[in-house]
Amino acid sequence: MKKGIVLIMLIVLLMTPVFSAPKNNGVGVGLTLGYPTGVTMRYGMDDFRVLGNLTWNFGSGFYLDAGALYDVTEVELGEIPLIINGGALLGLGINNSDFAMSVNGVIGASYYMNEYPVEIFLNLAPGVAILPDMGMSFKGGFGALWYFE
Repeated sequence: MKKGIVLIMLIVLLMTPVFSAPKNNGVGVGLTLGYPTGVTMRYGMDDFRVLGNLTWNFGSGFYLDAGALYDVTEVELGEIPLIINGGALLGLGINNSDFAMSVNGVIGASYYMNEYPVEIFLNLAPGVAILPDMGMSFKGGFGALWYFE
């Protein structure tokens, strides 16, 4: 896990800031590590973000999630300002050769770097699996996004 975090940070820091945008707004692209793991995208509009994930479920399938996040409040953890956000996701995918569908709530925390257009985030998304069978669904991950103009 530590190697993955270091790799994400290296990739983010090596990207050129020529294409940067304001920290909350514009298109952000990055990686999320967790369950499931994959590529994430967010389009920020002040306190509201549309998000999408294309993820891999450790050999048993692929998922496409789409949803929205709203910034609820800002808290300080020591001297680190964190944005607490909440929202919802609709997930579609293939899991063990079956079509899968879920609806998840999202609770998260985001940190925006001052020097770079980078968001570092942690999301937890409990929910309900609708297809192929009704049941519990859980998604969650840690990741980073680079925002472009």
